[in-house]
Amino acid sequence: MRVVVVGAGIAGMSLAAALTRDGVPVTVLEQAPGPAPAGAGVQLTPNALRPLMRMGLGPALERAGVRPASRDVLRWDDDRLLGSTPLGDELAERYGTSALTLLRSDLHRALGEAVPADSVRNGRYVTDLLESSDGVTVRCSDGRQAHGDVAIGADGANSLIRGLLNTERYRPPRRLLYRGLAPASRAPGLCCQARVHVWAGRDRYLACFPVAGGEKVSFTAAVPTGANEPDSWTTRDRVADLAGAFEDWSPSVLGLISAAEWVGVWSVHDHSPVPVWHRGRVALMGGAAHPTLPFFAQAPNQAVEDAVALAGRLREATALSVDGALERYARTRKSRTDRLHAVTREILATLRASGERTPETWERAVAKAEKANADLIYGQDPAEDDAHPAAADPAAD
Repeated sequence: MRVVVVGAGIAGMSLAAALTRDGVPVTVLEQAPGPAPAGAGVQLTPNALRPLMRMGLGPALERAGVRPASRDVLRWDDDRLLGSTPLGDELAERYGTSALTLLRSDLHRALGEAVPADSVRNGRYVTDLLESSDGVTVRCSDGRQAHGDVAIGADGANSLIRGLLNTERYRPPRRLLYRGLAPASRAPGLCCQARVHVWAGRDRYLACFPVAGGEKVSFTAAVPTGANEPDSWTTRDRVADLAGAFEDWSPSVLGLISAAEWVGVWSVHDHSPVPVWHRGRVALMGGAAHPTLPFFAQAPNQAVEDAVALAGRLREATALSVDGALERYARTRKSRTDRLHAVTREILATLRASGERTPETWERAVAKAEKANADLIYGQDPAEDDAHPAAADPAAD
């Protein structure tokens, strides 16, 4: 079984690491010319951290990460605590491990160290994919090709591979997502605590947590489109735009923004669940399969789940049985991510129905949904579906 993965983000590299551990040859095609810069942080929750630890990545992740004690929701203007969710010992007792915050680049590095260096080919911009009865050919813009028994689209929210499987209707972006990084030595003291802090406002929020062993603070801020949209792509002007979008907010928020040494900005599109994940020898994973709204930090965690589940399906597959293996993967994973997507939709519907957009209302809606769905979100182990495929999937061969 030869696997070609399009995209070397968290999804693609998690799959490559899992396949390498299983002895399955894998080629990863990445359009970026080299390793990504440090970037912002990522929160790993138990549903992803457990399988990563089983893959042997635990020591590397522990060295680079921070174990947050809780997620604290604060009022936007005065840092008043609105609610707190345990992320430390209580989470570990219930789900086998607590949460972990770390730089996205540190997670990417740990995954890369678990994969043969020659498996990842940078500077390969994929333009087309050809499928035949005995394999797939992935074509790149420079004329080079990669051949395999199966191709996996792990190429993110703007996936080319998803477009080959689905007819999509463009939806204008509704939010801008800023991600930034600040030295802990310059950040407000509140932001450096081993906690995830979320400042909630009526139509925007900012979240932060320590990374790099506590030496840096990562933050994410979401604002509606049209609100201080960036006119420049330099960090200095992005900081100014972001500060303007959070004018009159808590000094802790503004102090963190002003301390930023790097800021990036992305458009957040409101995607419906992707209808088709699989066709023949081609399948989707990660953001290509399920663009995720930013609740419960599940975008990277669901990408890891996809990787573990997909590697399990491919482990015993042959060139003749791979279509069925991918179909079972797609059915199982689509069912799970659609359920998670429904939870986030319920939160938004609750907020709309209440007619209120106060920070207190937002915190209550999210906390209630998380408490009611904690086992669904954090208790899933994607490897269990593959350990007992007949029990998990009555249609399994």
